[in-house]
Amino acid sequence: MSDSHLSSGRKAQKQQTRQKILKAANDLVKNHSPLNMDEIAKEAGISRATIYRYYSNTEEIATELILYLNVPDSDKLMSDWEGQNLNDGLKGIQNAYLDFIFNNEIPSKKFLGAILSSVDPKLERGQNRITSVREFLASKDIQMKPEEKKNLSVIATLLMGIEAVIVTKDVCGLDNQKSREVLNWALDRILQGYE
Repeated sequence: MSDSHLSSGRKAQKQQTRQKILKAANDLVKNHSPLNMDEIAKEAGISRATIYRYYSNTEEIATELILYLNVPDSDKLMSDWEGQNLNDGLKGIQNAYLDFIFNNEIPSKKFLGAILSSVDPKLERGQNRITSVREFLASKDIQMKPEEKKNLSVIATLLMGIEAVIVTKDVCGLDNQKSREVLNWALDRILQGYE
């Protein structure tokens, strides 16, 4: 048996084990169960030692879990919305991220909690959102000062994130539909100044 065949087999097995760990973590989160190494190992049917070969703590699992759940890809969003006007394009990007959050609200909150409590400087949040917005704005011939464009990218990013959903739903008591309506309305009002 060739070394390359063995190597590819090990790689596939490692990927399957990672997927098993992430699926177990996702199932726990969806069932409002604690996200700790013991519970993940039990749910995945593997040992804690096996999990530690892949992840050093639950923060790493939570971080990868959010990616596992298919966060919208900025390149795909660009291709989907690049031909649109400023309002339609930014609202399309906003709704793609809101769809993701509403479909994965509990894991998104867990991810935010893990990021906020982490001391690991490599863990970042919102990079896909800000990248999508900046790339979209850079592709448009918008008559605004660079500082205004920067400010617009910041506020648009805020209006399509878990942070805004937490405020509209958990603080203000809105349901998903009303939360989306309010966040879309806010982005509309901001964009009216640039039409």
